[in-house]
Amino acid sequence: MNNSVCTLYVVRHGQSEANVKDLYGLDTPLTHLGKEQAAQTAQNLKNIHFDAVFSSDFLRAKETAEIIAKEHNLLVTTKKALREKYMGEIEGRNAKEVKTELKELFNMRENEPYEKWKHVRIALGAETDDEMMARFLTELREISLAYAGKTVLIGSHVGLMKTLLIHMGLTTHKEMDGQSIENAAYIKLRCDGIEFFIDEVTGLKNNISVKQT
Repeated sequence: MNNSVCTLYVVRHGQSEANVKDLYGLDTPLTHLGKEQAAQTAQNLKNIHFDAVFSSDFLRAKETAEIIAKEHNLLVTTKKALREKYMGEIEGRNAKEVKTELKELFNMRENEPYEKWKHVRIALGAETDDEMMARFLTELREISLAYAGKTVLIGSHVGLMKTLLIHMGLTTHKEMDGQSIENAAYIKLRCDGIEFFIDEVTGLKNNISVKQT
């Protein structure tokens, strides 16, 4: 492996209690199914040598990362910068109801170029995609520099993962609407501390295709 490049496995958490109710943002634990999904991903990745495990400090992501880390006898380090997108005043609300109420904004998200959409604040107090990506990618770059030439697992969230692929120009919001990446699926990428390169994307729903770099 190139000693200047870090390999990152960015893993979506298993099903959470909020996922079952289709709620935005609530920090709820994994369901029984969510724990099984995380355990299956742990088995799928058991032959990967991980040098470190980081996670969002949200419970659902941390629990998932801990289940995978246990297979490798590693501890999980949590980072606030790896949290899911903050949705402001619509945190805790049902996603379907919000999409009906804010139909024009969600239509804009699907149909406007990402470069325009990424600066839109969907609700009072919510992060924009640009703000979310700024803190997420900064954290990934810092981890990549600290673990150059090594392999790291990142416990993450669907909003971050979808937006990462869109940010890199590999797909669009229209294609990646809703829960388009399965629970406990992952994105494998490489980072040299600056640029990101996608190697693999698992768990895509609805026949979504993502270009690889």
